[in-house]
Amino acid sequence: MSAKTLDISAFATSQLSLLASELAAETSQNSLLLSSHSPRTLSRAGLAITNLNLSSQRTGLGGKTVLELEQDNAVGGEELGDHGIRVGDIVRVGQQPKGGEKKVEKKSIERKGLEGVVVRLSRKTVQVALDKEDDDGDGLGGRLWV
Repeated sequence: MSAKTLDISAFATSQLSLLASELAAETSQNSLLLSSHSPRTLSRAGLAITNLNLSSQRTGLGGKTVLELEQDNAVGGEELGDHGIRVGDIVRVGQQPKGGEKKVEKKSIERKGLEGVVVRLSRKTVQVALDKEDDDGDGLGGRLWV
């Protein structure tokens, strides 16, 4: 057996292209799921957490705004429930559409929201660092979903 020499730069380039294609596939899959399913359906599938309230807001590393979200007491239960969201996941925090709203209003609400990264996750809270520096979470009110 002869040992093949491994070109590190070629290996790194191929890995980066594979990661880019994986990211593109995940992004298209997630946008398709978000556009075709309601937050409630996504929550049942473990892809979203619904019925959240903004419990606190602070400035984190690099001046990013960190939102701490917890389960709404009116819904019951202090824990977040079963979900597949993990630290490091890119998420969108938005207002949860109300049951009596028309479809057009629901779609416009679902498109709005702030994108960020989950920085801390516990049984009772989820903390999200917002991506854009100009986003401060002031437009969020009422029940939220991730």
